[in-house]
This record gives sequence, structure tokens and C-alpha cells, in this order.
Amino acid sequence: MEKLWEFRILYNAGARNCAMNNYHYYMAETAEDALKFHRHTLNHYHTTAQDISIEKYNPYSKKWEDQSEWIS
Repeated sequence: MEKLWEFRILYNAGARNCAMNNYHYYMAETAEDALKFHRHTLNHYHTTAQDISIEKYNPYSKKWEDQSEWIS
């Protein structure tokens, strides 16, 4: 098992909530895994969302790093 990193996914809940963006936070090995967990959670609750960005927290620099290339 590799090191787990903290990821946050910025998403928009949909047409009725288009002005309100939210974050979901996940511990995962990769951005791809975090995005899979996020989408699985949405499917579990029978809901959809527009994924806007995904960021990985770097504890050494104490900054969030963009990983949005995983969003398609």
C-alpha cells in the first residue's frame, strides 16, 4: 500500500444549486482513486454533480496542488 494523500474535489450539485459549489474530501493514493470514490458516493445516493476540480494537499508545502487533469 502506498502513502495516502488528502484530496478535495470541488463540485457543483446541479441545476437547482448552480450558485453553490461544495467540496468532498477523500484520503486516497491517487487523484484517480479519489475521483472514483467521489463518483461511487454520488451513485450510491442516486445523485449527480458537475466535477469542477480536484486538488491534492501537500503537507510539506502546506498547499493544495491542482490535479484536475483526471477530470474528464
